[in-house]
Amino acid sequence: MTVRLPKDEDKHISGTDDIARIMLKILWRQNKLHRKKEYFWTVGLNNANDIDYIELVTIGISNRNIAEPVDILSLPVSKKCKKIILCHNHPSGRLYPSEQDILFTERITKAAAILGIEVLDHLIISENNYVTI
Repeated sequence: MTVRLPKDEDKHISGTDDIARIMLKILWRQNKLHRKKEYFWTVGLNNANDIDYIELVTIGISNRNIAEPVDILSLPVSKKCKKIILCHNHPSGRLYPSEQDILFTERITKAAAILGIEVLDHLIISENNYVTI
């Protein structure tokens, strides 16, 4: 499902802080009960680092989300998007990437590279902060 960019945000991304701020606002759109689930998004960028799209790929449970490369890469392929950013939340508030998070990022990065898509970053967000993998 494509997600709307917050109205007060510019489409241009200058760095990780910009995308984190936008994704935190998108997470905050969910009511408090729904923020207890793990969401996984992809953000597609054009060559000028403007956001082409933000896609909610999957909604998981409180501590797990299952997303496959085909789920994550189908929209960037169809839009011929060459750069993406991955983002998911940790409802627990802990911002440390798990071993599964790290392995997953490596797997998606390799799959994307085969398709000529660069994974620029993978953010983990909580309700107030973020880290990158």
